[in-house]
Amino acid sequence: MLLNYIANDGILGAMDDLLTTKQLMELLRVDRTTIYRMLNDGRLSAIRMGGQWRFPRRAIEQWLGDQNPAPAPDAKSMAAIAPAAPTASAEILPIYCLQPIQEVFALTSLVGAVTTDLNGKPMMPISNSCAFCNLILSSERGRARCEASWKKLADQTEQQPRLEKCHAGLTYARGRVVVENAFVAMFFVGQFVVNSATEFRSRAHLVRTAGDCNVDEKALIKAAQSIRILQKNRAENLLGLLQMVADTFSRIGQERQELLARLKRVAEIAGVPAS
Repeated sequence: MLLNYIANDGILGAMDDLLTTKQLMELLRVDRTTIYRMLNDGRLSAIRMGGQWRFPRRAIEQWLGDQNPAPAPDAKSMAAIAPAAPTASAEILPIYCLQPIQEVFALTSLVGAVTTDLNGKPMMPISNSCAFCNLILSSERGRARCEASWKKLADQTEQQPRLEKCHAGLTYARGRVVVENAFVAMFFVGQFVVNSATEFRSRAHLVRTAGDCNVDEKALIKAAQSIRILQKNRAENLLGLLQMVADTFSRIGQERQELLARLKRVAEIAGVPAS
C-alpha cells in the first residue's frame, strides 16, 4: 500500500502529511503496542525517518476505508473529526465506584450529598439525607422543586463551587464533573444552614415551604428542629473538599471514557460486532 502511494504521488508528496505514532494512536484510539503489532503484520504501512516511524495520512485513510464500506474521509475532514461529547451515564460514571465515595464524604462531613446529571436528576441515592429533606423528597412536588434547585446550578457560569440557598432555604453547593472537557454531572453537598437556624425555623417560612412542597406542615416543622447547623468557616472549607470529590469523579469518568473508546476501536479493527 505504501509503495503504491509513493509511486503515484512521489516521495515528497508522501512526506507532506505524515503522522507520528502518537498521532496515529489518537486517531485510531489504540495503544502503541497495537500500532506496532498492526505494522508488523502488514495492516499498516510506514516509513522510517530519523529512527522514528511515520505514517502517511492518505495511506491510513485508504486502510480505514478498507475496514469500512463507507467512503473514507479526506485529510481535511479527518482533521475536523471530533468524538461526541460524553453524557452522564452509568457506563461513564459507574455507580458502584461513585456511591461509596459519596457515602464516605457525606458521613464524615456530616452533610447530605448527591450526584446528579445536568437536569438535576439524581444518578444514585442521596447519602446521609436528613429527616427534613426526606420529607420534602417524599412528595412529587417537593422532589421536583429539589431537582429544579440542582438543575439551576448546571447553568451557573462560575466553575468553582460556592454556597447557595435551595428552594427550602437550606445551604448547598455543587462541584462540576468534567469528562473530555465536557461538563457532564454535578456533585452536591448540602442540607444544612450556616451559623444560625432561627430564620430557617421560623413558622412562616416552614408553613410556606410545606405548602409549596405539598407535605404535612406539622411534620415539616418538627423535622426542621434537627436540621444541621455549620459555622461559616467550616461550610466554606467544605467547598475545597467538594471540588476534590468532583475532580475524582471526573478522573474516573475520563479513564472509563478512554477505555471504552479503545475497546470499541480495537473491536472495530478486529472485526468484532459492537454489542
